[in-house]
Amino acid sequence: MSEHYKIREEELLFILNEQLGYGDLCNFERYRELSPDTLDMLVTEAIKFAKGVFDPLQSVGERNGTKYKNGQVYLAPGFKEAFKLCGENGWIAAVRDTTYGGQGFPNMMRIVISDIFSGACLCLHFISSLTHGAGHLIESSGSEELKERFVSKMYGGKWSGTMALTEPDAGSNLANIKTIAKRENGHFKIKGTKQFITYAEHDATENIIQLLLARIEGAPEGVRGLSLFVIPKILVNQDGTLGKPNDVVCGGIEEKLGLHASPTCVMNFGENDECIGYLCGEENMGLPHMFQMMNEARINTGACSVAIASTAYLNALEYCKTRVQGFDIAKRKEGFVPIIDHPDVRRMLLWMKAMVDGMRSMIYTTALFVDMAEENSDDSEKERYGLLLDFMTPIVKAYCSEMGFRVCEIAIQCLGGYGYCEEYPLEQYLRDSKIFSIYEGTSGIQSLDLLGRKMRMKHGRALQTFIDELDGFIEKNRGTKRFSGEMDLFRKALNRLKKISEAMASKMGVDPLHAASYSHALLRCYGDVIVSWRLLDMGIIAEKKLSNNKLSNTSGKKLFYEGKIFQATYLTNTVLPQTMALLDTCIREGREIIEIPEDSF
Repeated sequence: MSEHYKIREEELLFILNEQLGYGDLCNFERYRELSPDTLDMLVTEAIKFAKGVFDPLQSVGERNGTKYKNGQVYLAPGFKEAFKLCGENGWIAAVRDTTYGGQGFPNMMRIVISDIFSGACLCLHFISSLTHGAGHLIESSGSEELKERFVSKMYGGKWSGTMALTEPDAGSNLANIKTIAKRENGHFKIKGTKQFITYAEHDATENIIQLLLARIEGAPEGVRGLSLFVIPKILVNQDGTLGKPNDVVCGGIEEKLGLHASPTCVMNFGENDECIGYLCGEENMGLPHMFQMMNEARINTGACSVAIASTAYLNALEYCKTRVQGFDIAKRKEGFVPIIDHPDVRRMLLWMKAMVDGMRSMIYTTALFVDMAEENSDDSEKERYGLLLDFMTPIVKAYCSEMGFRVCEIAIQCLGGYGYCEEYPLEQYLRDSKIFSIYEGTSGIQSLDLLGRKMRMKHGRALQTFIDELDGFIEKNRGTKRFSGEMDLFRKALNRLKKISEAMASKMGVDPLHAASYSHALLRCYGDVIVSWRLLDMGIIAEKKLSNNKLSNTSGKKLFYEGKIFQATYLTNTVLPQTMALLDTCIREGREIIEIPEDSF
């Protein structure tokens, strides 16, 4: 396989510094001991760690996969040691407070780190990301005793963690969960089966901590009766040493399209009626507690998808610059030319470049909103950023997972037949990234969440706050000359999006089936508009940089800034007209989707 992981540090830092000004987070009390240079250093060190530790394990993991034998799962060579290094070097809990071993960086840096590590070795990153999420859930919802017993060992990489929600007959429908918790001597006995649980069993750590949803005997039916429990694979004694096994057994692992180095487990709890669980948070509040982790995971899923798309694009770009094939159709050059000279190849490359940069900016912007919502002392600003975060989360998750997969597909197309072969990493990228539109709630579920909840939450204030944010961007840049045409097109698309959204929100109240049948298309339009917003913003910043600096025509900086301008004008002018056409389909009267008889499919 050719060299795998590719990343451009300057692309990340341009968004973080020039566009978002993330160094301003250091003005918040919580981050007062940090500096913008420290944040930049974290990005640089994360890339070094990804290249040195994660990247070499991508091919090792794909080649060896995971092995299941007699209830035990064995990871690919090197994974155990790499996860240990993640803990020892502070990467698992980089954004958590120092109380239990965190590094105290802003919350948004978790998403930046995830972007960097996922592109290098997605399967390895999963165990680190899940451990962080499970540890943070205990830290935020658990008792002091649970925190002291579990969190620091998880953040330090000595133990790992995951979340156990899905069951054979309860996928997205968590109300149908059958796992039962029985009270017994200050704890609970757990009995049930969970399926599709990532890293629920492996040999990388001496203990694995599961955050599990179950129903306490006598609790209400449906999601209101679910509680959250901490389930260690090995029981932990009062002095912190490990005790006996906790009747948690892996029944097998799935054979999957991709992610061959990441174990997806079927887990049996309490087959011998000896599985002990500890209540985490309040009884019957399991789902609200778990949603803290799930919402973080949805933004993280978007980041992982864009990370794979980014390295796919850069691998395709390298190939297109060096692969010589065919003549220049305009006869500008004699003989055979690199395929990057062919217009259709350039079309694919420019679309991928724009989508990757736009989606990365979308995700980093949403991640920034987390810190702005949590750390702001101004209550009105805290609420505003909270609404923006809530509104954009389903769009980030669904749109970026689908478009990231599309980038991988186009990257393969650039390589032709070679892209379809294992000699290059692109076919693995495609297989691995398909899961993202399924993980943490499918695209259809995210679309319904946007239309049914987020657009109508707080009497439409979340939607209006989002519209106001983009209207403010238009007003701020009203005088731009270089992008006047694009800004006019953007304004028209935003106005159309607002009008259609209001119509669909109203229809959801009176004809939910019809409205829901076009919810996916509506979410796609939101994604297109947000990507255009972020690209235009970067383009305007780049144009100002070019105007204020005298750079030679061959200067790397000049070419870098020009790339921002070209991608903004290209995507805005080619995608937004399609977006407005798609918006029109959202309010068509046709009812084929809901009226076609099942037997007519």
